[in-house]
Amino acid sequence: MTDTAISFGNTLVPMVVLALISAVLPYALTPRECRSQRRVMLSVGLAALAMLVISGLVFSLFDTREIPEGGAAVTILVVWLYVKSSFGAVAVWGPVLALAWLGLAQRVEQRRGEEMARRDG
Repeated sequence: MTDTAISFGNTLVPMVVLALISAVLPYALTPRECRSQRRVMLSVGLAALAMLVISGLVFSLFDTREIPEGGAAVTILVVWLYVKSSFGAVAVWGPVLALAWLGLAQRVEQRRGEEMARRDG
């Protein structure tokens, strides 16, 4: 694990993949006809937790460094490396997730408004 150079393949591609997943995941976890902001918040929270795990997995897939043999201690260090990378990736997918949350919240309010208009009109 000595090569730590930043390159297109080990940095940009994983970040783009994570941004795309974070844009789609909240919509996939929220029911189509959802009318509850609480349900939207739950979906976005679950998406954030899933993104932390997915971030670590994506970085492990794109990592080209050699991992030395060494038992449990080395395994723990490697897992810690991917966990740290996962938390650092929040800077990329966090704002995308926040925008998805805003879009879902607006969709819920639009449905509520349409429902109220039907009742009144």
